[in-house]
Amino acid sequence: MIIVNATIAVKPGERDNIILKSNDLIESTRLEAGCISYNLFASTEDDDILVMFEQWDNFEDLESHMQTERFQAYIEAIEDMIDKDIDIAVYSADKI
Repeated sequence: MIIVNATIAVKPGERDNIILKSNDLIESTRLEAGCISYNLFASTEDDDILVMFEQWDNFEDLESHMQTERFQAYIEAIEDMIDKDIDIAVYSADKI
């Protein structure tokens, strides 16, 4: 299993806009091949931090997702709303 933890530092006042733009991406991504879970979480300590937490069957499915028009459009749409580059960590994990 592949786990993605993407931390999004949001410009002040843009949090709700990014959440709205994320909703369609989340809904459609959950239907993609290999997607186990795809969720957006808000920090309880900092209103300007969001975290996209994803689980994928394999790296190929994740790569395929990142090449979709929908994902590319999302990244473009939020580009001016984020404070810095998205901090992305990708992990490989085995269920025990």
